Amino acid sequence: MEASIFSSVQPLAVVPQFPTSYQRGTQRIALPYLNRTIFISVDDILCLQGEGNYTFLHTRDRKRYLVSKTLKEFEKTLDGSLFLRIHKSYIVNLAYVQRNIFNRERQVRMADGREVAISRRRMKDITQQLAQYWLKLLN
Repeated sequence: MEASIFSSVQPLAVVPQFPTSYQRGTQRIALPYLNRTIFISVDDILCLQGEGNYTFLHTRDRKRYLVSKTLKEFEKTLDGSLFLRIHKSYIVNLAYVQRNIFNRERQVRMADGREVAISRRRMKDITQQLAQYWLKLLN
């Protein structure tokens, strides 16, 4: 009974872990939203979830934006040292991936508590890239 109570509690703050060499606030994405264009800082994007020809952008303030672009288009434009495609339906911001949290179902936990599946075929490559990113954090 108690386990279900604690599992529904979400973290209060979504805090990223950027390497010291990373320049924050330098990149923004323009999104068409409600007949206008809004700009979102790349640093605030937690993950991108693909749904066919559309993509949901999940931000650190727990908002979700629907964009009529594919994940492949975002993969080309986003910084490869910070964003990693871990599944055919997900690109994650490595700054928001919690360290050393992999469970048996090949999932990684994000800073907001969301669990994202890792592609079976790319598991080895993804774990190596995550390890390299975390080494950059320590240096």
